[in-house]
Amino acid sequence: MLHKLFNFSGQIVFVTGSSGQIGTAISKLFLNLGAKVYGLDVKRKKIKHKNFKFIKIDITNELQTNIEIKKIFKKEKKIDIIINNAGISVYSRIEKRSSIELQKVFDLNLKSIINIIKHYLKYYKKYKLKNGRIINIGSIYGFLSPDFKIYSKGKEPIAEIYGATKASVIQITKYFAVLLANYGIRVNCISPGGVLNKKTQTNKFIKKYSNRVPLKRMAKVEDILTSILYLASKESKYVTGQNIIVDGGLSLK
Repeated sequence: MLHKLFNFSGQIVFVTGSSGQIGTAISKLFLNLGAKVYGLDVKRKKIKHKNFKFIKIDITNELQTNIEIKKIFKKEKKIDIIINNAGISVYSRIEKRSSIELQKVFDLNLKSIINIIKHYLKYYKKYKLKNGRIINIGSIYGFLSPDFKIYSKGKEPIAEIYGATKASVIQITKYFAVLLANYGIRVNCISPGGVLNKKTQTNKFIKKYSNRVPLKRMAKVEDILTSILYLASKESKYVTGQNIIVDGGLSLK
């Protein structure tokens, strides 16, 4: 049933941050549904599949990003879906925050997305495509301040520059949705709440965070995948410029 409703056979999917927890899950999702996936990351690939093509790249390098997008278009004649998933934060105290740290987060979380969309549009128009989908990954901290009480002392929970860039991701989603509508490109955003990761999160943090959520738990990766699947499919053909919040109701309190 799922494969009939969400069939991506023959489609080309472009995923940034493909080696991370969410990026790996996104890539596997589309591979399982018949797509060919190009995964971009600075880390080594974690997926072995005949239809997965890994590109080791720092996407903050605009020239290299343009070259790789051009190569994909030359080979495949299209990119159907772009998922701008890569993102970072910093955790130094605000008093010690360096301009280098600020620039690094800005370049990856925001500037790289703008550059990817810019070069994608260039080749999209050249190859006369008609049905593009761009999904940006935002965050609830793009419109909320974190609850400092649930984070460990000694570190900033989520840096101000992270929230600022994610707020910008939500805004440029709306901007590009209008700008690119005439080309048949839909642009949407997903803003997850905290995603469970027992390798990096303490039981104490998980409990504190979960108590803040009306549904009483952190998000599982699968909770985010369902929203991505919907926005990438023909079932959402009349949806653009939206920010879907996947946070178990945390932002309602």
